[in-house]
Amino acid sequence: MNRYLVTAKEMREFDSVTIQEFGIPGIVLMENAGRSTFEILNELLEDDLSDVTISVVAGPGNNGGDGYVIARYLVNQGLEVDTFLLGTRERIRGDAKTNLDILEKIGARIWEIETQEELDQAEEIWNQSSIVIDAILGTGLKQDVRSPYREAIEKINSSEAFVVAVDVPSGLDSDTGKILGVAIEADLTVTYGFQKLGMAMYPGSGLCGQIEVVDISIPQIAIQRNAPRVNLYEDPDLTDYFSLRSDPEAHKGAFGKILIVGGSRGKTGAAAMAARAASRIGAGLVTVAVPESLNPVLENKLTEEMTEPVPDVSGYFGESAADKILELCKDKGCVAIGPGLSTQAGSLKIVETLLRHYSGELVIDADGLNCLATNLNLLRETRAQVVLTPHPGEMANLLGITVEEVQENRFTLGRKFSDEFQCWLVLKGAATITFSPHGESFVNTTGNPWMSSGGQGDVLTGILAGLIGQKLPLNYAIPLGVWLHGFVADGIIEEKGERPVLATDTISEIPATLRNLAEA
Repeated sequence: MNRYLVTAKEMREFDSVTIQEFGIPGIVLMENAGRSTFEILNELLEDDLSDVTISVVAGPGNNGGDGYVIARYLVNQGLEVDTFLLGTRERIRGDAKTNLDILEKIGARIWEIETQEELDQAEEIWNQSSIVIDAILGTGLKQDVRSPYREAIEKINSSEAFVVAVDVPSGLDSDTGKILGVAIEADLTVTYGFQKLGMAMYPGSGLCGQIEVVDISIPQIAIQRNAPRVNLYEDPDLTDYFSLRSDPEAHKGAFGKILIVGGSRGKTGAAAMAARAASRIGAGLVTVAVPESLNPVLENKLTEEMTEPVPDVSGYFGESAADKILELCKDKGCVAIGPGLSTQAGSLKIVETLLRHYSGELVIDADGLNCLATNLNLLRETRAQVVLTPHPGEMANLLGITVEEVQENRFTLGRKFSDEFQCWLVLKGAATITFSPHGESFVNTTGNPWMSSGGQGDVLTGILAGLIGQKLPLNYAIPLGVWLHGFVADGIIEEKGERPVLATDTISEIPATLRNLAEA
Protein backbone atom coordinates (compact mmCIF):
# COMPACT_ATOMS: atom_id res chain seq x y z
CA MET A 1 0.00 0.00 0.00
CA ASN A 2 2.85 2.37 0.73
CA ARG A 3 3.94 2.38 -2.91
CA TYR A 4 0.65 3.81 -4.23
CA LEU A 5 0.40 7.52 -4.97
CA VAL A 6 -3.02 9.16 -4.90
CA THR A 7 -4.59 12.45 -5.84
CA ALA A 8 -6.67 14.48 -3.42
CA LYS A 9 -9.82 13.35 -5.22
CA GLU A 10 -8.86 9.68 -4.91
CA MET A 11 -8.11 10.11 -1.22
CA ARG A 12 -11.50 11.76 -0.63
CA GLU A 13 -13.16 8.82 -2.40
CA PHE A 14 -11.33 6.28 -0.23
CA ASP A 15 -12.34 8.22 2.89
CA SER A 16 -15.93 8.40 1.69
CA VAL A 17 -16.17 4.69 0.92
CA THR A 18 -14.63 3.84 4.27
CA ILE A 19 -17.14 6.01 6.12
CA GLN A 20 -20.30 5.48 4.06
CA GLU A 21 -20.00 1.87 2.91
CA PHE A 22 -17.95 0.22 5.64
CA GLY A 23 -19.30 2.26 8.53
CA ILE A 24 -15.99 3.45 9.99
CA PRO A 25 -16.77 6.96 11.26
CA GLY A 26 -14.65 9.88 10.14
CA ILE A 27 -13.71 10.61 13.72
CA VAL A 28 -12.16 7.13 13.95
CA LEU A 29 -10.06 7.85 10.87
CA MET A 30 -8.98 11.12 12.47
CA GLU A 31 -8.12 9.31 15.69
CA ASN A 32 -6.08 6.72 13.80
CA ALA A 33 -4.22 9.45 11.92
CA GLY A 34 -3.38 11.43 15.04
CA ARG A 35 -2.44 8.39 17.13
CA SER A 36 -0.15 7.03 14.39
CA THR A 37 1.58 10.38 14.10
CA PHE A 38 2.07 10.51 17.87
CA GLU A 39 3.59 7.00 17.82
CA ILE A 40 6.10 8.08 15.16
CA LEU A 41 6.96 11.16 17.20
CA ASN A 42 7.32 9.07 20.34
CA GLU A 43 9.88 6.88 18.59
CA LEU A 44 11.65 9.99 17.34
CA LEU A 45 11.93 11.40 20.86
CA GLU A 46 13.45 8.14 22.17
CA ASP A 47 12.22 8.72 25.75
CA ASP A 48 14.32 11.88 26.19
CA LEU A 49 11.43 14.16 27.19
CA SER A 50 13.04 16.48 29.74
CA ASP A 51 13.66 19.46 27.46
CA VAL A 52 11.14 18.79 24.69
CA THR A 53 8.62 21.51 23.92
CA ILE A 54 6.10 21.13 21.12
CA SER A 55 3.86 23.55 19.27
CA VAL A 56 0.90 22.30 17.25
CA VAL A 57 -0.27 24.86 14.68
CA ALA A 58 -3.77 24.07 13.39
CA GLY A 59 -6.02 25.35 10.65
CA PRO A 60 -9.83 25.25 10.78
CA GLY A 61 -10.39 22.02 8.81
CA ASN A 62 -9.83 18.31 9.33
CA ASN A 63 -6.07 18.78 9.04
CA GLY A 64 -6.35 20.84 12.21
CA GLY A 65 -8.47 18.05 13.72
CA ASP A 66 -5.61 15.61 13.16
CA GLY A 67 -3.41 18.11 14.98
CA TYR A 68 -5.72 18.23 18.00
CA VAL A 69 -5.57 14.44 18.32
CA ILE A 70 -1.78 14.55 18.17
CA ALA A 71 -1.72 17.30 20.79
CA ARG A 72 -3.95 15.26 23.12
CA TYR A 73 -1.64 12.24 22.99
CA LEU A 74 1.39 14.46 23.58
CA VAL A 75 -0.25 16.17 26.56
CA ASN A 76 -1.18 12.79 28.04
CA GLN A 77 2.47 11.82 27.67
CA GLY A 78 3.34 14.72 29.98
CA LEU A 79 5.03 16.86 27.35
CA GLU A 80 5.06 20.64 27.17
CA VAL A 81 2.56 21.31 24.37
CA ASP A 82 1.02 24.52 23.05
CA THR A 83 -1.77 24.32 20.46
CA PHE A 84 -2.40 27.34 18.22
CA LEU A 85 -5.62 27.93 16.28
CA LEU A 86 -5.20 30.10 13.20
CA GLY A 87 -8.57 31.73 13.73
CA THR A 88 -11.33 31.38 16.30
CA ARG A 89 -13.02 28.32 17.79
CA GLU A 90 -16.31 29.33 16.15
CA ARG A 91 -14.97 28.42 12.68
CA ILE A 92 -14.22 24.81 13.64
CA ARG A 93 -16.87 22.19 12.83
CA GLY A 94 -17.56 18.46 12.93
CA ASP A 95 -14.95 15.92 14.01
CA ALA A 96 -12.30 18.61 14.33
CA LYS A 97 -14.45 20.52 16.85
CA THR A 98 -15.09 17.34 18.84
CA ASN A 99 -11.35 16.76 19.20
CA LEU A 100 -10.70 20.41 20.03
CA ASP A 101 -13.34 20.23 22.78
CA ILE A 102 -11.68 17.12 24.23
CA LEU A 103 -8.29 18.82 24.11
CA GLU A 104 -9.67 21.80 25.99
CA LYS A 105 -11.34 19.58 28.63
CA ILE A 106 -8.05 17.84 29.49
CA GLY A 107 -6.53 21.22 30.30
CA ALA A 108 -4.28 21.70 27.28
CA ARG A 109 -2.89 25.15 26.51
CA ILE A 110 -4.79 26.48 23.49
CA TRP A 111 -4.13 29.82 21.80
CA GLU A 112 -6.31 31.62 19.27
CA ILE A 113 -4.50 33.74 16.69
CA GLU A 114 -6.58 36.54 15.19
CA THR A 115 -4.27 39.57 15.21
CA GLN A 116 -0.75 40.34 14.08
CA GLU A 117 0.24 40.85 17.72
CA GLU A 118 -1.00 37.37 18.60
CA LEU A 119 0.86 35.93 15.62
CA ASP A 120 4.07 37.64 16.73
CA GLN A 121 3.63 36.22 20.23
CA ALA A 122 3.07 32.77 18.79
CA GLU A 123 6.25 33.12 16.75
CA GLU A 124 8.25 33.63 19.94
CA ILE A 125 6.94 30.32 21.28
CA TRP A 126 7.55 28.53 17.96
CA ASN A 127 11.14 29.76 17.96
CA GLN A 128 11.66 28.21 21.39
CA SER A 129 9.95 24.91 20.52
CA SER A 130 11.85 21.69 19.85
CA ILE A 131 9.16 20.51 17.45
CA VAL A 132 6.50 22.40 15.47
CA ILE A 133 3.66 20.32 14.06
CA ASP A 134 2.11 21.74 10.90
CA ALA A 135 -1.61 20.91 10.86
CA ILE A 136 -2.63 24.05 9.00
CA LEU A 137 -3.78 23.13 5.49
CA GLY A 138 -4.51 19.76 3.91
CA THR A 139 -4.84 18.13 0.51
CA GLY A 140 -7.79 20.24 -0.64
CA LEU A 141 -5.74 23.40 -1.19
CA LYS A 142 -5.67 24.51 -4.86
CA GLN A 143 -5.13 28.27 -4.61
CA ASP A 144 -2.28 30.36 -3.27
CA VAL A 145 -2.07 30.44 0.52
CA ARG A 146 -3.78 33.46 2.07
CA SER A 147 -3.37 35.30 5.37
CA PRO A 148 -2.97 34.41 8.18
CA TYR A 149 -1.77 31.00 6.96
CA ARG A 150 0.90 32.50 4.70
CA GLU A 151 2.50 34.46 7.53
CA ALA A 152 2.31 31.48 9.90
CA ILE A 153 4.03 29.22 7.36
CA GLU A 154 6.79 31.77 6.77
CA LYS A 155 7.39 32.11 10.52
CA ILE A 156 7.49 28.34 11.05
CA ASN A 157 10.00 27.98 8.21
CA SER A 158 12.24 30.60 9.79
CA SER A 159 12.28 28.81 13.14
CA GLU A 160 14.97 26.38 14.26
CA ALA A 161 12.42 23.74 15.25
CA PHE A 162 12.09 20.25 13.80
CA VAL A 163 8.99 20.59 11.61
CA VAL A 164 6.49 17.75 11.23
CA ALA A 165 3.85 18.08 8.50
CA VAL A 166 0.48 16.40 9.02
CA ASP A 167 -0.59 14.49 5.86
CA VAL A 168 1.03 17.00 3.47
CA PRO A 169 3.16 20.13 4.01
CA SER A 170 0.79 23.09 4.15
CA GLY A 171 0.89 25.13 0.96
CA LEU A 172 1.80 22.20 -1.27
CA ASP A 173 -0.52 21.22 -4.11
CA SER A 174 -0.94 17.56 -3.25
CA ASP A 175 -1.65 16.63 -6.89
CA THR A 176 1.12 18.47 -8.74
CA GLY A 177 3.87 19.19 -6.22
CA LYS A 178 3.54 22.91 -6.96
CA ILE A 179 4.14 25.42 -4.16
CA LEU A 180 1.00 27.52 -3.81
CA GLY A 181 2.70 30.80 -2.97
CA VAL A 182 4.44 29.50 0.14
CA ALA A 183 4.74 26.06 1.71
CA ILE A 184 6.02 24.41 4.87
CA GLU A 185 9.56 23.05 4.67
CA ALA A 186 9.15 19.87 6.70
CA ASP A 187 11.75 17.61 8.24
CA LEU A 188 9.18 14.82 8.50
CA THR A 189 5.83 14.32 6.80
CA VAL A 190 3.39 11.75 8.19
CA THR A 191 0.85 11.06 5.46
CA TYR A 192 -2.34 9.08 5.86
CA GLY A 193 -3.51 6.05 3.91
CA PHE A 194 -1.34 6.66 0.88
CA GLN A 195 1.43 9.00 -0.14
CA LYS A 196 0.04 11.89 -2.15
CA LEU A 197 1.11 12.31 -5.76
CA GLY A 198 2.45 15.84 -5.30
CA MET A 199 4.76 14.62 -2.55
CA ALA A 200 6.67 12.58 -5.15
CA MET A 201 6.90 15.44 -7.69
CA TYR A 202 9.31 18.36 -7.62
CA PRO A 203 9.44 20.87 -6.08
CA GLY A 204 7.02 19.29 -3.59
CA SER A 205 9.13 16.24 -2.85
CA GLY A 206 11.94 18.51 -1.69
CA LEU A 207 9.70 19.96 1.03
CA CYS A 208 8.56 16.74 2.70
CA GLY A 209 11.72 15.57 4.42
CA GLN A 210 11.38 11.97 5.57
CA ILE A 211 8.02 10.54 4.54
CA GLU A 212 6.11 8.07 6.69
CA VAL A 213 2.91 6.51 5.35
CA VAL A 214 0.56 5.26 8.04
CA ASP A 215 -2.50 3.03 7.96
CA ILE A 216 -5.71 4.75 9.11
CA SER A 217 -7.95 1.68 8.60
CA ILE A 218 -9.04 2.06 4.98
CA PRO A 219 -10.28 -1.49 4.28
CA GLN A 220 -8.02 -3.55 2.04
CA ILE A 221 -11.07 -4.75 0.12
CA ALA A 222 -11.80 -1.14 -0.84
CA ILE A 223 -8.21 -0.67 -2.03
CA GLN A 224 -8.20 -3.90 -4.03
CA ARG A 225 -11.52 -3.03 -5.64
CA ASN A 226 -10.30 0.35 -6.86
CA ALA A 227 -6.51 0.26 -6.63
CA PRO A 228 -4.73 3.55 -7.41
CA ARG A 229 -3.14 3.62 -10.87
CA VAL A 230 0.02 5.52 -9.91
CA ASN A 231 2.97 3.82 -8.23
CA LEU A 232 6.08 5.13 -6.55
CA TYR A 233 8.73 3.02 -8.27
CA GLU A 234 11.35 1.97 -5.74
CA ASP A 235 13.13 -1.22 -4.74
CA PRO A 236 12.01 -3.22 -7.82
CA ASP A 237 12.04 -7.00 -8.04
CA LEU A 238 14.80 -7.92 -10.51
CA THR A 239 14.05 -11.64 -10.45
CA ASP A 240 12.65 -11.69 -13.98
CA TYR A 241 15.68 -9.82 -15.32
CA PHE A 242 18.25 -12.08 -13.70
CA SER A 243 16.34 -15.22 -14.60
CA LEU A 244 16.92 -14.44 -18.29
CA ARG A 245 20.31 -16.16 -17.90
CA SER A 246 18.96 -19.21 -16.08
CA ASP A 247 19.01 -21.46 -19.16
CA PRO A 248 22.53 -22.92 -19.51
CA GLU A 249 21.94 -23.51 -23.22
CA ALA A 250 20.98 -19.91 -23.95
CA HIS A 251 22.91 -18.09 -26.69
CA LYS A 252 23.25 -14.52 -27.90
CA GLY A 253 20.22 -14.83 -30.14
CA ALA A 254 18.08 -15.54 -27.11
CA PHE A 255 18.82 -12.13 -25.64
CA GLY A 256 17.50 -9.99 -28.43
CA LYS A 257 18.60 -8.30 -31.60
CA ILE A 258 18.51 -4.53 -31.27
CA LEU A 259 18.66 -1.88 -33.99
CA ILE A 260 19.72 1.66 -33.12
CA VAL A 261 18.98 4.24 -35.83
CA GLY A 262 20.98 7.40 -35.26
CA GLY A 263 24.10 9.41 -35.79
CA SER A 264 24.72 12.35 -38.07
CA ARG A 265 27.58 14.70 -38.79
CA GLY A 266 29.05 15.74 -35.44
CA LYS A 267 26.71 13.45 -33.46
CA THR A 268 28.00 9.92 -33.90
CA GLY A 269 28.70 9.65 -30.17
CA ALA A 270 24.98 9.64 -29.33
CA ALA A 271 24.29 6.53 -31.38
CA ALA A 272 27.44 4.86 -30.07
CA MET A 273 26.45 5.45 -26.43
CA ALA A 274 22.94 4.10 -26.99
CA ALA A 275 24.41 0.99 -28.57
CA ARG A 276 26.93 0.47 -25.78
CA ALA A 277 24.24 0.86 -23.12
CA ALA A 278 22.05 -1.72 -24.89
CA SER A 279 24.95 -4.17 -24.86
CA ARG A 280 25.81 -3.49 -21.23
CA ILE A 281 22.23 -4.16 -20.13
CA GLY A 282 22.37 -7.57 -21.79
CA ALA A 283 21.14 -7.31 -25.39
CA GLY A 284 22.53 -10.21 -27.41
CA LEU A 285 23.25 -8.46 -30.73
CA VAL A 286 23.24 -4.70 -31.31
CA THR A 287 23.41 -3.04 -34.72
CA VAL A 288 23.64 0.67 -35.48
CA ALA A 289 22.19 1.96 -38.75
CA VAL A 290 24.30 4.99 -39.61
CA PRO A 291 24.76 7.36 -42.57
CA GLU A 292 27.19 5.64 -44.92
CA SER A 293 29.88 8.32 -44.89
CA LEU A 294 30.02 8.14 -41.08
CA ASN A 295 30.31 4.37 -40.89
CA PRO A 296 34.13 4.40 -40.43
CA VAL A 297 33.70 6.73 -37.43
CA LEU A 298 31.15 4.41 -35.78
CA GLU A 299 33.27 1.33 -36.49
CA ASN A 300 36.13 3.04 -34.70
CA LYS A 301 33.94 3.82 -31.66
CA LEU A 302 32.31 0.39 -31.35
CA THR A 303 33.74 -3.10 -30.95
CA GLU A 304 31.09 -5.58 -29.85
CA GLU A 305 28.29 -3.77 -31.69
CA MET A 306 27.82 -3.95 -35.45
CA THR A 307 27.19 -1.09 -37.87
CA GLU A 308 25.06 -1.00 -40.98
CA PRO A 309 25.82 1.85 -43.42
CA VAL A 310 22.77 3.26 -45.21
CA PRO A 311 22.40 5.93 -47.93
CA ASP A 312 23.27 9.43 -46.78
CA VAL A 313 23.50 13.01 -47.93
CA SER A 314 26.60 14.81 -46.66
CA GLY A 315 26.67 12.99 -43.33
CA TYR A 316 22.91 12.86 -42.77
CA PHE A 317 20.41 10.10 -43.48
CA GLY A 318 19.13 10.24 -47.02
CA GLU A 319 15.45 9.71 -47.81
CA SER A 320 16.32 6.51 -49.63
CA ALA A 321 17.67 5.09 -46.35
CA ALA A 322 14.14 4.56 -45.04
CA ASP A 323 13.44 1.39 -47.02
CA LYS A 324 16.85 -0.08 -46.14
CA ILE A 325 16.24 0.58 -42.43
CA LEU A 326 12.76 -0.95 -42.61
CA GLU A 327 14.36 -4.08 -44.06
CA LEU A 328 16.88 -4.16 -41.21
CA CYS A 329 14.00 -4.10 -38.69
CA LYS A 330 12.58 -7.45 -39.76
CA ASP A 331 14.45 -9.69 -37.31
CA LYS A 332 14.90 -7.15 -34.50
CA GLY A 333 13.34 -7.47 -31.06
CA CYS A 334 13.39 -3.70 -30.58
CA VAL A 335 14.24 -0.65 -32.67
CA ALA A 336 15.38 2.67 -31.17
CA ILE A 337 15.54 5.82 -33.26
CA GLY A 338 16.72 9.27 -32.36
CA PRO A 339 20.19 9.50 -30.80
CA GLY A 340 22.13 11.96 -32.95
CA LEU A 341 19.55 11.59 -35.73
CA SER A 342 19.07 15.23 -36.90
CA THR A 343 15.82 16.58 -38.33
CA GLN A 344 16.85 16.57 -41.99
CA ALA A 345 14.38 15.35 -44.63
CA GLY A 346 15.85 11.84 -44.55
CA SER A 347 15.31 11.55 -40.81
CA LEU A 348 11.70 12.70 -41.14
CA LYS A 349 11.16 10.06 -43.81
CA ILE A 350 12.62 7.28 -41.62
CA VAL A 351 10.44 8.17 -38.62
CA GLU A 352 7.36 8.26 -40.85
CA THR A 353 8.23 4.95 -42.53
CA LEU A 354 8.81 3.13 -39.24
CA LEU A 355 5.57 4.38 -37.71
CA ARG A 356 3.58 3.47 -40.82
CA HIS A 357 5.08 0.06 -41.56
CA TYR A 358 6.92 -1.36 -38.51
CA SER A 359 4.82 -3.34 -36.05
CA GLY A 360 7.29 -4.20 -33.28
CA GLU A 361 8.56 -2.27 -30.23
CA LEU A 362 9.85 1.17 -31.17
CA VAL A 363 11.70 3.54 -28.81
CA ILE A 364 11.78 7.15 -30.04
CA ASP A 365 14.07 9.72 -28.44
CA ALA A 366 15.87 13.00 -29.13
CA ASP A 367 15.58 14.12 -32.78
CA GLY A 368 13.26 11.20 -33.43
CA LEU A 369 10.80 13.05 -31.17
CA ASN A 370 11.43 16.33 -32.96
CA CYS A 371 10.69 14.63 -36.28
CA LEU A 372 7.54 13.09 -34.82
CA ALA A 373 6.35 16.51 -33.60
CA THR A 374 5.71 17.52 -37.22
CA ASN A 375 2.98 14.86 -37.54
CA LEU A 376 1.59 13.40 -34.31
CA ASN A 377 -1.16 11.68 -36.26
CA LEU A 378 1.42 9.02 -37.12
CA LEU A 379 0.95 7.78 -33.55
CA ARG A 380 -2.76 7.20 -34.22
CA GLU A 381 -2.02 5.16 -37.34
CA THR A 382 0.93 3.06 -36.22
CA ARG A 383 0.83 -0.66 -35.44
CA ALA A 384 4.09 -0.40 -33.48
CA GLN A 385 4.23 -0.43 -29.70
CA VAL A 386 5.74 3.00 -29.25
CA VAL A 387 7.86 4.24 -26.34
CA LEU A 388 8.57 7.98 -26.30
CA THR A 389 11.27 9.36 -23.99
CA PRO A 390 11.09 13.18 -24.06
CA HIS A 391 12.81 15.60 -21.75
CA PRO A 392 10.68 18.68 -20.87
CA GLY A 393 11.89 20.62 -23.91
CA GLU A 394 11.02 17.81 -26.28
CA MET A 395 7.65 17.33 -24.57
CA ALA A 396 6.95 21.04 -25.02
CA ASN A 397 7.77 20.69 -28.72
CA LEU A 398 5.43 17.72 -29.07
CA LEU A 399 2.58 19.67 -27.45
CA GLY A 400 3.33 23.10 -28.90
CA ILE A 401 3.57 24.73 -25.47
CA THR A 402 6.32 26.14 -23.25
CA VAL A 403 8.70 24.18 -21.05
CA GLU A 404 7.29 26.05 -18.06
CA GLU A 405 3.80 24.80 -18.86
CA VAL A 406 5.10 21.23 -19.10
CA GLN A 407 6.90 21.46 -15.77
CA GLU A 408 3.86 22.89 -13.99
CA ASN A 409 1.59 20.11 -15.26
CA ARG A 410 3.87 17.13 -15.79
CA PHE A 411 1.53 14.44 -14.61
CA THR A 412 -1.68 15.75 -16.14
CA LEU A 413 -0.12 16.46 -19.55
CA GLY A 414 1.78 13.17 -19.66
CA ARG A 415 -1.26 11.12 -18.66
CA LYS A 416 -3.44 12.82 -21.28
CA PHE A 417 -0.84 12.36 -24.05
CA SER A 418 -0.30 8.68 -23.32
CA ASP A 419 -4.05 8.06 -23.21
CA GLU A 420 -4.77 10.01 -26.38
CA PHE A 421 -2.06 8.41 -28.51
CA GLN A 422 -1.98 5.02 -26.78
CA CYS A 423 1.78 5.02 -26.36
CA TRP A 424 4.26 4.57 -23.55
CA LEU A 425 5.62 7.92 -22.45
CA VAL A 426 8.73 8.39 -20.31
CA LEU A 427 8.69 12.06 -19.28
CA LYS A 428 12.24 12.63 -18.11
CA GLY A 429 13.44 15.01 -15.41
CA ALA A 430 13.56 15.03 -11.63
CA ALA A 431 11.19 12.20 -10.65
CA THR A 432 10.86 10.83 -14.19
CA ILE A 433 7.31 9.60 -14.82
CA THR A 434 6.52 6.57 -16.98
CA PHE A 435 2.99 6.55 -18.39
CA SER A 436 1.48 3.32 -19.68
CA PRO A 437 -1.20 3.40 -22.41
CA HIS A 438 -3.20 1.09 -20.12
CA GLY A 439 -3.61 3.77 -17.43
CA GLU A 440 -0.83 2.92 -14.95
CA SER A 441 1.91 5.42 -14.14
CA PHE A 442 5.24 5.00 -12.35
CA VAL A 443 7.10 7.82 -10.59
CA ASN A 444 10.80 7.07 -10.45
CA THR A 445 12.84 7.48 -7.27
CA THR A 446 16.44 7.35 -8.54
CA GLY A 447 18.78 9.81 -10.22
CA ASN A 448 20.50 13.01 -9.19
CA PRO A 449 21.45 16.45 -10.57
CA TRP A 450 25.07 15.35 -11.12
CA MET A 451 23.96 13.15 -14.04
CA SER A 452 22.59 16.15 -15.93
CA SER A 453 25.03 15.89 -18.81
CA GLY A 454 24.98 15.34 -22.54
CA GLY A 455 24.37 11.77 -23.61
CA GLN A 456 22.47 10.50 -20.57
CA GLY A 457 19.29 10.40 -22.60
CA ASP A 458 21.04 8.26 -25.19
CA VAL A 459 22.14 5.89 -22.43
CA LEU A 460 18.56 5.56 -21.23
CA THR A 461 17.39 4.87 -24.77
CA GLY A 462 19.93 2.06 -25.06
CA ILE A 463 19.00 0.59 -21.68
CA LEU A 464 15.30 0.59 -22.57
CA ALA A 465 15.88 -0.92 -26.01
CA GLY A 466 18.17 -3.55 -24.51
CA LEU A 467 15.64 -4.61 -21.88
CA ILE A 468 12.68 -4.59 -24.27
CA GLY A 469 14.68 -6.55 -26.85
CA GLN A 470 15.24 -9.31 -24.29
CA LYS A 471 11.47 -9.94 -24.43
CA LEU A 472 10.72 -8.54 -21.00
CA PRO A 473 7.14 -7.21 -20.78
CA LEU A 474 6.95 -3.47 -21.39
CA ASN A 475 5.28 -2.77 -18.04
CA TYR A 476 8.29 -4.43 -16.39
CA ALA A 477 11.11 -3.33 -18.70
CA ILE A 478 10.36 0.38 -19.04
CA PRO A 479 10.03 1.50 -15.39
CA LEU A 480 12.89 -0.86 -14.49
CA GLY A 481 15.13 0.69 -17.15
CA VAL A 482 14.39 4.20 -15.90
CA TRP A 483 15.11 3.11 -12.32
CA LEU A 484 18.35 1.32 -13.21
CA HIS A 485 19.66 4.30 -15.16
CA GLY A 486 19.27 6.60 -12.15
CA PHE A 487 20.39 3.95 -9.69
CA VAL A 488 23.71 3.49 -11.50
CA ALA A 489 24.36 7.24 -11.37
CA ASP A 490 23.39 7.36 -7.68
CA GLY A 491 25.88 4.59 -6.98
CA ILE A 492 28.66 6.56 -8.69
CA ILE A 493 27.97 9.56 -6.46
CA GLU A 494 27.81 7.37 -3.36
CA GLU A 495 31.15 5.74 -4.17
CA LYS A 496 33.11 8.67 -5.62
CA GLY A 497 31.47 11.71 -4.09
CA GLU A 498 29.60 14.59 -5.63
CA ARG A 499 31.01 15.13 -9.10
CA PRO A 500 29.65 15.30 -12.65
CA VAL A 501 28.54 11.88 -13.91
CA LEU A 502 29.19 11.55 -17.61
CA ALA A 503 27.12 9.31 -19.83
CA THR A 504 30.14 7.10 -20.41
CA ASP A 505 30.61 6.82 -16.63
CA THR A 506 27.09 5.45 -16.36
CA ILE A 507 27.63 2.92 -19.15
CA SER A 508 30.86 1.71 -17.57
CA GLU A 509 29.25 1.17 -14.17
CA ILE A 510 26.24 -0.84 -15.37
CA PRO A 511 27.93 -4.29 -14.95
CA ALA A 512 29.17 -3.59 -11.41
CA THR A 513 25.76 -2.23 -10.40
CA LEU A 514 24.01 -5.33 -11.74
CA ARG A 515 26.46 -7.53 -9.84
CA ASN A 516 25.76 -5.70 -6.60
CA LEU A 517 22.02 -5.95 -7.14
CA ALA A 518 22.31 -9.68 -7.83
CA GLU A 519 24.22 -10.18 -4.59
CA ALA A 520 21.89 -8.05 -2.47
